[in-house]
Amino acid sequence: MNDTKSILKSQRLLPDHFRAYFWDTRFTGRELLDCPDHTIERVLEYGQWEDVRFLRQIIGDEAIRKVVKSSRRLSPRTANLWAVLLSIPRREISCFQKRFHPIPIL
Repeated sequence: MNDTKSILKSQRLLPDHFRAYFWDTRFTGRELLDCPDHTIERVLEYGQWEDVRFLRQIIGDEAIRKVVKSSRRLSPRTANLWAVLLSIPRREISCFQKRFHPIPIL
């Protein structure tokens, strides 16, 4: 996601209220630069519309589309919402694909 890094070079850190989406880690405000996919997933899954709008303005819909397609951590409800909003065919979204279950060793 080098595009995200170049876009954000002139941007300030994430607003402090984004801290709520990173309850399990130490929030620094640099999450979008340091781990963009994880940050996008968190905001799409738990964010308020204003925060999603903020994210879309900074990184654009193409970066969000890429994460929605590849993420297996998004809930099916969230993935379906973004599939509709961004016109992504369900067959292209990883979290809708059949999961691999290894054969148990006996």
